[in-house]
Amino acid sequence: MDAPIRMLIADPEKIFRDGLKLILARQPDIRVVGLAATAAEACEKARRIQPDLLLTELAFPDKDGVAAARTVLASVPTTRVAVLSASTDEERAIAALRAGAHGYITKDCSVSTLVDAVRRIAAGEAVIPPRFASRLVEEIAALTRGRDEQLRSVEADRAKVTEREVLRLLVQGATNHDIASQLVITENTVKVHLRNILEKLHLRNRQQAAAFAISSGLVQLPSVNGATPARNGQASLPSAVGARR
Repeated sequence: MDAPIRMLIADPEKIFRDGLKLILARQPDIRVVGLAATAAEACEKARRIQPDLLLTELAFPDKDGVAAARTVLASVPTTRVAVLSASTDEERAIAALRAGAHGYITKDCSVSTLVDAVRRIAAGEAVIPPRFASRLVEEIAALTRGRDEQLRSVEADRAKVTEREVLRLLVQGATNHDIASQLVITENTVKVHLRNILEKLHLRNRQQAAAFAISSGLVQLPSVNGATPARNGQASLPSAVGARR
């Protein structure tokens, strides 16, 4: 037989705490291991007892229940948190779920609904009232869009860095093959980057791109005794980058 669900109940109203304990204690698979009257007490007992499930109200006189839930989840990651609240406010529910709560149950539910929700949350499911489902879907969609935008931004930054590296090697007189080898990309990718560079800078060829990179400060050439180093015995930048392909 599976071990019973070890539960900590936190609610500011004594009569409600005691009533919940009596109701849940009748269930053979649930064991109430502690009661808490304040958010601070809930956090302290959760750390000490490490219950399987904390069933908590959100409204406490000493501390916001959302913050308490966040504290418990951070300090006792094995404890799952379920909110049992009189509040049917959508914003409060979403705030609790954002904080990491695994379920949100309203106090107007039936005993059977509460017991079923407790079992499901303890088993690893997420439980929310249908009235909050559409808002939660919107929240997830917004997070997904934000992540996608962030990924696109990162990819754009990577592309810029690669193009800067292409310019640096171009200034040094590297061929497409040399650039591909050093950056570990294909020669076709090098050609794409070069085409993008020329289009962005409104330039016609590699020589102009190399000259622009140095004059604008995008690429710094190392100097030896104050002179621009030559490549293959050639004395100047334009001749160094020449028409190498």
